[in-house]
Amino acid sequence: MRLRWNRELAFSSFLIFALSALSASRAAADPLPLLESTAIRSPFAAACAGQPDSTPLPVDPRTLVVPGVNKPGAAVQFNAYWVDLHTPPAPFVSNLAPNPKTCGEFRASVARGRTNIETRAYFQPFTTSLAYYNLYLLWGYLIRPADFDDQIIKRYGLAKAPFRNPYPLPWENPNLTNGGSGQLPLGIVQERDENGFYTGKISSGCSGCHDSRLGTEQEASFVWGRSNDAIDPGLIQSDFFRSTGVGTVLQLAPVPWSVGRGTSDAIGIVDLLPALFDMDSLALAPSLLEYFPTHAGGMSRAPNWWYRAFKTRQFWDGALTSDNVRSEMAFGIANLGRTPAQRRALTAEFEDNDNFFISLSPPVYPKTINTALAEQGAVLFHERDLWANGANANIPKAAGNGSCASCHGVYSPRYAANPAYLPDPRLKGIAGVITPIETIRTDPAREQLMADERKRRAWNTSFLAYNDQAPNHGPFYDDLISSALRRVPRSAYDNGLGPVYSPEGPNTWIEPFGYMAPPLYGSWASAPYFHNGSVPTIWEVLKPSDRRSVWKRQQTSANVLGTNAGYDPSHASYDFAKLGWKVTALACGDVPSNDPFIPCSQEMATADILFANIANLVANYNSLAYQSPPPVTQKQIRSRMIFNSHLYGLDNGGHDFTQSLTDDERWAVIEYLKTL
Repeated sequence: MRLRWNRELAFSSFLIFALSALSASRAAADPLPLLESTAIRSPFAAACAGQPDSTPLPVDPRTLVVPGVNKPGAAVQFNAYWVDLHTPPAPFVSNLAPNPKTCGEFRASVARGRTNIETRAYFQPFTTSLAYYNLYLLWGYLIRPADFDDQIIKRYGLAKAPFRNPYPLPWENPNLTNGGSGQLPLGIVQERDENGFYTGKISSGCSGCHDSRLGTEQEASFVWGRSNDAIDPGLIQSDFFRSTGVGTVLQLAPVPWSVGRGTSDAIGIVDLLPALFDMDSLALAPSLLEYFPTHAGGMSRAPNWWYRAFKTRQFWDGALTSDNVRSEMAFGIANLGRTPAQRRALTAEFEDNDNFFISLSPPVYPKTINTALAEQGAVLFHERDLWANGANANIPKAAGNGSCASCHGVYSPRYAANPAYLPDPRLKGIAGVITPIETIRTDPAREQLMADERKRRAWNTSFLAYNDQAPNHGPFYDDLISSALRRVPRSAYDNGLGPVYSPEGPNTWIEPFGYMAPPLYGSWASAPYFHNGSVPTIWEVLKPSDRRSVWKRQQTSANVLGTNAGYDPSHASYDFAKLGWKVTALACGDVPSNDPFIPCSQEMATADILFANIANLVANYNSLAYQSPPPVTQKQIRSRMIFNSHLYGLDNGGHDFTQSLTDDERWAVIEYLKTL
């Protein structure tokens, strides 16, 4: 055993030495660097930095990924194609405002989008400012604690807003006090009416799931777009609904907000919307005719917003072109207080929001980087065939050269300029590959969400698929009677029993076949990993045998009642070597008191175990079986801070072709990822 280890170490050391020598010889002959040094990753933001407003925008590199882009034998073979909805293919006709053409137009749109993200309450309000002020009573206090705002952040997994985000205190009129003197956390927003007046109702914004902090305010400045890996949407909804008394009944709605922290079933709204709305006009017309709850997608993480500029298609399964902003409007559509016309009008707002997203760049790695090792990692990342020499024989090899780059894209300026890797150097950093499920082998629950063709038919003939761009679309019918009647022939088409009624749009939901490999800019700061957040460090992504099945992150201190501890976002809790959160693996096994179906469930409340068993047995066939009791007790709240990969949709397997790497190679690749 010792001799074998020494041989492996010797071979690995020789390989790293050889790569280092190869890198040095190439550097002498090739002026392009292996490592990229710019901090501004967004193509449009980089092109406009320091330039006048009249400067034309460059070509959006995502638009280059269309059928015919690939070159035979190239390292990267794109299969996640862009569909341009602003200049759609015939016979569709765009009804959208043109995209920005100059830096000035882009900056103006970005500014409007940022304002929307900071101030707009898109989702249905779920409590009042008075009830929010009194949340401390639900926590067991008799007197409002002085650190109430800090406890809000810890309890619900939110972040401090880096801007004024007001709500009125009980004695204040919000419209006489510029919204009030209270300060809401990032992602919680006070609603305004159509005239811009504050209503005193509290809702959620997009930042609740899509923004968070890595590091304290003293350690790092706020950077927009880091997915929130600490939020507990289920606890937020439970507390906020209970805070009003009358909202308690809403906890019975069949919506599994979350089963833990950092993930949610937000994508499950795709299942729910057709049960509530005429998907052609977005009129509220409840019906079960187009409701097909055949499979639950499970919990998934919200993607980083800074990915948007580099992804050709959106959602974890690459279902839709990234030119589609209407899919992002889902929670705004679900706001029952809006009219059909107001729901459709959100399109223009989300065009601005999308430009804000594509203007973002990830944070820069804050520690020292070993440049020589990172350069070796760059070579390995782009060239190392993970299937070489018979490795991974039981895993189908995807198209391309078998390297990390073949799925995630090319990031090195040197490789981007090499036509053996990319057909166009402007595609540097672009992620346009859906890895087949047979190859990636991560938890399939999310990938199968839209496997039912009826769901895809309902989507493809909807406003969200831009079906109003079809020349035969006709007017919108916003009244309840017309909407209800139109759902009958729509349902017949969905079920394959009749001709298409509402026309299809140009952005159809593709039949699922795998997961979209995400861009890797800012990957060092994006823990935990995989679509379901099941792997806490990049080291474990690259070394599957080191993965922990059940783990918990480091936590902040509790309050005087022993409650309201949260995840610790400080640098002290982050592993800057292995790139991810420091976690404690929980040792648990089959013991007499342990549930026979859910391993390591000792910390879970009885009700949660019951629902988890139902989900594990049935949710693959019916999404209504995927429910989670509202967290009310301290045992429920604490157990939701433990990640258990034995729960439905949270398996941490897959991406195991990296088992062919040596540890030395893993360290080199990790060092390279720090530069992105």
